[in-house]
Amino acid sequence: MKHVRWDTALGVVVFVDMLRVLLPSLITLFGQAGGTPPEYMGLFALAWFLPAMAVPWSVSIVSARKIALVAGCGLIVARIVMQAGDGGERQLYTAGVGVALGLVWLTATTTDSRDTTAVLRGLLAGLGIATMLHAALADIDLAWREPAFAVPLLVVELAAFGVLLLRTRPGTSTAHAVLPLAACGPVLLLWGMFLGNTAHFHRMGGVVAVAAGSAATVLWVWWPTGRPRSRRHRIVAAAVLVAAVGFLSIDGLDTAYPGLGVVVTLSALFSVAVLLREATTVDDPVPPSRRGHVTALSMLGFLILTFAYYAAFDLGYPNWWVPPLTAVFIGIVGVAGTDVGEHAVKRPAILPVAFTAAAAVATALVAPLWQQSSPPGNPPPDGLRVAAYNIRMGYDLSGRLALDRQADVLAALNAHVIALSEVDRGWFLNGGHDNLRRLADRLDMELVWAPADGNHWGDAVLTNLKTTGVKRHTLVDGGPTGAQALELTLNHRGSPVTFIATHLQPPPDWEPLAQVEQLARIVADAAETGPVVLAGDLNIEPDTPPWDVLFDAGLTDPFARPFPTMAGDAVQQIDHILVTGRFDVYDAANPDVPYSDHRPIAVTLFLEEERYSR
Repeated sequence: MKHVRWDTALGVVVFVDMLRVLLPSLITLFGQAGGTPPEYMGLFALAWFLPAMAVPWSVSIVSARKIALVAGCGLIVARIVMQAGDGGERQLYTAGVGVALGLVWLTATTTDSRDTTAVLRGLLAGLGIATMLHAALADIDLAWREPAFAVPLLVVELAAFGVLLLRTRPGTSTAHAVLPLAACGPVLLLWGMFLGNTAHFHRMGGVVAVAAGSAATVLWVWWPTGRPRSRRHRIVAAAVLVAAVGFLSIDGLDTAYPGLGVVVTLSALFSVAVLLREATTVDDPVPPSRRGHVTALSMLGFLILTFAYYAAFDLGYPNWWVPPLTAVFIGIVGVAGTDVGEHAVKRPAILPVAFTAAAAVATALVAPLWQQSSPPGNPPPDGLRVAAYNIRMGYDLSGRLALDRQADVLAALNAHVIALSEVDRGWFLNGGHDNLRRLADRLDMELVWAPADGNHWGDAVLTNLKTTGVKRHTLVDGGPTGAQALELTLNHRGSPVTFIATHLQPPPDWEPLAQVEQLARIVADAAETGPVVLAGDLNIEPDTPPWDVLFDAGLTDPFARPFPTMAGDAVQQIDHILVTGRFDVYDAANPDVPYSDHRPIAVTLFLEEERYSR
């Protein structure tokens, strides 16, 4: 398509690869999963976004074309180095360098281009292609894949970008619109959070919704341009975008009508295509450096908005307003374009559009077939085998995505029911993976989800037992992050057992004890009807005041102490499986594996009548 910069599109795909590694590495490696103050993390991230700010001032010394070539080639090298890495600080700094080079390349490209319309359409096309690739890979990026699978595909991706990088020259068009470039960063954020988030689509409608979302991003790859729309059309598109994003950020993933969430997301995606395609047809000659300034500032805005949203989970302030405000900004940028009639271009041929859409649907539908299952577990036929695991959003101690290895460890514990803590279901900050769906599919177990703070982060239960009742309790505030208690009634050998999964978030020094006291009341109420099992990351050490509160509610500790629950040499005992007095316990396990900063724990429970029937 003549009016798309395909070098920009493929460069964006590579840049997104690096961004999807840097963002979670900020949390798991630099941030130590909450151990580093958010302001330090923000300053560290800012260091990688600032070099792009120097590009517009550098073009008086070195041409923007040369800067783009050098930075683009550096981006390719950084992507190769990252694929060859094994996590740790090398991963953190390689991803940071790669993101910095990607931003320099993008800023230099917009500075050099005489047709910002084509560049911006290239950005949208790149995000569309990245969505289709993410869907085809079942949300697990090439960076986390085994070399035998990832390397051939990566070679094709990088070779195509490299060839186009060397061959593409700025066009001779006189369309010099600069304002639409201000939307680059905000669009990237909304794309990562909602519009191109395949985990988000899967939650709302399964693999069919993923296929629909993937096909819809063809709009961003082959946008059927024709007669430019009026400003009135763009105002309508802006209103639709703001309303859709507001719905998604407040209630979209938890609505009782999942199909509605899919429709709303697709309408927002279409609105972005209308707004930015139409706005970029304005003649607005400006100095080349101004295009670079606007692009660099826009991407800096992406960083600021990202931290404004996600830092709230550590600092405890409301963040629901960030996505709608971002949508409002994109709408203003889109509406600000003037009506023209001279720059209409031909519609693309129907065949490429149809072929791309069909390929997107096909790859999304077959992606689940590529996923392997963990070795089957073998739960004991008589006792109730219970496990708990804080999975740290799916990342291991080296900062690499370890969901499949976590699933294998859980399978080896042979549990009937598993309590999961720190479950991420599509946070862009963590790479856009649905931890829960991946683990449930690998283990072939049913899932029950319990959002604890927002609708992407929380706790969950996996089980192969029949669930006859579900209650979700919102716990009172403790730490800055929200907490909940998920209460299930399970049918075990014909008898009901109450299973409660939680991840407590204590205030400093557990003062006050309100959150654990509320949990104790929930346990006591459930114990009136039968045996109770409480499992999860309680953030409570044995023989402390909050521990005594739980024991006063009738719970007992089945483990011989000490029983460390943190990975490595750490001696903390904060993950627990506590039971009411009607259980006998056997076969306690806490394997020291490096796939999270916590160990998985497990125990087999026998009701008193089971003990005498063995």
